[in-house]
Amino acid sequence: MLADVICDFLRDCGLTPVGPAARLPEASRLARQRALDGAVLDLKLGDRLCLPVCSILSARRIPFLFLTGYGDLSLIPLEFRSVPLICKPFETDEMKSALAAMLDRSLSALAPGASSAVRPN
Repeated sequence: MLADVICDFLRDCGLTPVGPAARLPEASRLARQRALDGAVLDLKLGDRLCLPVCSILSARRIPFLFLTGYGDLSLIPLEFRSVPLICKPFETDEMKSALAAMLDRSLSALAPGASSAVRPN
């Protein structure tokens, strides 16, 4: 259900979500096969961490951010500790700022009717 809220939020920002992907195999497939401008990843996908997806996205030079309610952030490997992290529940302005920075866009571009696309987890 939270994934639907996030997808609605992205649409309200004028972005086109791909997903959501609730499990690691599906998220990995999307990360490998889809054209993506960026990704919003929950640290936990089912009972697994999303780290293989992070590796795929990094190899493809696709920016991403973590959106998580998971408390133990020490599980994030050093190579991904610089990735922006938004805690659930997220603040609208914080998420818009993170998306704008990730996509290298102005906040004003993240509005209904914007034509650009982000394709999250």
